[in-house]
Amino acid sequence: MRWYYVNQFGRYHKSLEKLKLHVLDKNDVLGHDDTSRKTTVLTGSKIAGPPHDAFNLGRRIDLLKATNQVAISSYLAEEEHSTHYLEVVFRNFNLALVDNATAEYTFLASFFSPALTMATVSRHFNYIFEPTFTLGQTVTRSLAGETYDALGLLLCIRLNQHFAFELQRRRIPAVDGYVNGTNMLLWPRLQVVMDQHCESVRTLTNGLPARAPSAGKQGHSAAPHVTTQRFGQLLHGILALSTEAGDDEPVVTSLRRLRAEMEAFLTKYSQSYFGNDKRKRERFLYNNYSLILTIISDVTGKLAVEQQEHFETLKTAFQEAA
Repeated sequence: MRWYYVNQFGRYHKSLEKLKLHVLDKNDVLGHDDTSRKTTVLTGSKIAGPPHDAFNLGRRIDLLKATNQVAISSYLAEEEHSTHYLEVVFRNFNLALVDNATAEYTFLASFFSPALTMATVSRHFNYIFEPTFTLGQTVTRSLAGETYDALGLLLCIRLNQHFAFELQRRRIPAVDGYVNGTNMLLWPRLQVVMDQHCESVRTLTNGLPARAPSAGKQGHSAAPHVTTQRFGQLLHGILALSTEAGDDEPVVTSLRRLRAEMEAFLTKYSQSYFGNDKRKRERFLYNNYSLILTIISDVTGKLAVEQQEHFETLKTAFQEAA
């Protein structure tokens, strides 16, 4: 059975590898200024695919709400022509793994118990599934190792949490080590990506002029900056994926840092381009904070409420200039 599972999952992985995936790289950070960049697609032929949106969660969250808890078949994966994000491969591989692990563990427990202790049953199970778990970790590394897709990584983390809850409900403790190991691959990479978002905004801030242009050269609008739109969408996506998150999750600290970088950028931008025109500076800040608040206004959860209250306070502070 040890050989059977690793062979079957190896073949399944090869089928999933034929799915075309959006590639999000260092050009997909908040502060990158090339808004016209089109996606590349992770395929052998490197055929250009449809454009992706690195900051908008959109319908990607539907994967967490899917009632169809069946992994895509190898045949359908090989025949699929759409372009997907990384969480699609992650979900299908691990959903198949969880279902097969459940069946094998349940069989071992019912067949050998009470003749063997549950600890012994777990050892037999781990011997059978160890190579398959190793393959699963390899799949996760290949998906997460170099991506800059913060929303995709967080989606994988939430999917992994769902798998953990489902395994607990099914009383399959022998897969806990694999689930925890997967978390240890995903969370650090998400931290790296969030750090890169922070650094990109800081670079934007440092690149702003030290003083406002002369009156004759002023032509900047008080409309929200394009980076504000991106930040609002990214913030909305993270909040939507964190409605039940606790205060101790690493993403909470990362969000606060990114928020601080955005506020520093907007403040310096207003000073750099609107100079002594206090009313225009404040109107610019009001418009930006108002946009962020509008984007995240429909999200629920403790973390969302904290962010909404924060931006409501900032919006109110500059409201008179609007």
